[in-house]
Amino acid sequence: MRDPAVLVKKVCGHSDAGLLEEFRGGDKTAFDELVRRYKHRVYNVVYRFVGNHEDALDLSQEVFLRAYRGLDDYKGGAKVYTWLYRIAANLAKNRLRDRGRKGRNRGVSLESLQEAAPEAAQRAAQTEDNPRRAAERAELDAALRACLAGLPELYRTPFVLRVFDGLNYEDISKSLDCPRGTVKSRLNQARKLLRDCLKRQDIL
Repeated sequence: MRDPAVLVKKVCGHSDAGLLEEFRGGDKTAFDELVRRYKHRVYNVVYRFVGNHEDALDLSQEVFLRAYRGLDDYKGGAKVYTWLYRIAANLAKNRLRDRGRKGRNRGVSLESLQEAAPEAAQRAAQTEDNPRRAAERAELDAALRACLAGLPELYRTPFVLRVFDGLNYEDISKSLDCPRGTVKSRLNQARKLLRDCLKRQDIL
């Protein structure tokens, strides 16, 4: 019987593609390494959607469970993290739709709003803390999450990678396997769609 510690050490240096190859070859510790590499990023992305630690933790576990079940069918057409992100975004969107949860995280609003409408974000950041302002920010959070969840995947993915994962244009381009100019175009469209959505809700 092989030492598990030796197996873990063996897969740590592999690329994502190498881990997938090891997994398909029967080495299940390769998937554990994928979880180690991406669990925090997946959690952060899910949390940005649902704004709740318990839900984000639960959904993050579900992301990796679905990924584990689907690894044999994964064809490698997208980067591993992009593939995980899509699973995470869909699960989070379903959770928001099913429960109609209102956002409670101020940072989510300000980060998203900074990208979509900088002047409004500046006003929100400067408001005093009182019950009325807190209620306004909660309403803003709910509207932003609804608008973000409603973005077509084509635009939502680069927006979340840029705003919440902090990736630059070049990294997003590599992650999505598309030209840098396409990334910029999709980000601009995402911002426009978010602004339009917020205007329809009388937020802007």
